[in-house]
Amino acid sequence: MNEKALEPDIEIRTYFARGKNALVARAEFSELYAAMYLHQMDNGIQRQADEDQLMREALAAMALHCASRPHTETVAWTVSFASPGANVFVNGDNPLGTVTGTLFTTKQPVTKNVFYADVVSDGEAPRRSVVDFSGIWFFPAVESYYRQSEQRPARFFRNAEEDFVLITAQPDCDLEWLESLDEDAVRRLDQDVELRLLERRSFRFECGCNQDRLMAMLVPEMRQRPEALFADEDVLRIHCPRCGARHIITREAMEARLATDDSRDSDPAGA
Repeated sequence: MNEKALEPDIEIRTYFARGKNALVARAEFSELYAAMYLHQMDNGIQRQADEDQLMREALAAMALHCASRPHTETVAWTVSFASPGANVFVNGDNPLGTVTGTLFTTKQPVTKNVFYADVVSDGEAPRRSVVDFSGIWFFPAVESYYRQSEQRPARFFRNAEEDFVLITAQPDCDLEWLESLDEDAVRRLDQDVELRLLERRSFRFECGCNQDRLMAMLVPEMRQRPEALFADEDVLRIHCPRCGARHIITREAMEARLATDDSRDSDPAGA
């Protein structure tokens, strides 16, 4: 059975706010959050309440952001929070319609909040932005990123418990209107503002990591320092850096993979 088909999609709708020149993206995230919690349960991942909120906001922010961006764009955000001392990674892939992420707590003191954004799009060179921000939650961090890197305002709102809205300024946006919005105004948005539906996109929680991909990443280390990699053990237990999934790789499997790669390199024609 195709594992991809097991993950439910959510629909994100984007609208153009006529007369206000703003883009509105909205979605209900309960299905995506359910997929995230199943993933965490399968991989023994447990989070504190504040960490859980960070992950929920990170996935919602990434999905809404991606739905507002070109179809060819892939985005990765790595966000360091001095409090609660955590690094959040979240990835959005528009061509695949996927979002994934994980959170790492750190024992090393984090002295300031830093937001790293990496963007890849077909036909363009990869781009990276680095901005500082204040606060302890993910939505304000993304809003700071928009203001400093995108150089335009963006605002997140909770429309219901797991229903979120992202409104981003477009050229000639009514900035006074955008800055004045609150949750009550956003709930009345379709009554107070003419919204034109632009697009519907589907996203699901999915990383795509598997043992073969992780082994490919480990081949250089296995070739140069196999003893350091396995530390005198026959089994390597690793976590995917994108979603935190647990993977077990045996020394025997890595040796076989290395032999296969070396054989392919020595005989590229497959003779």
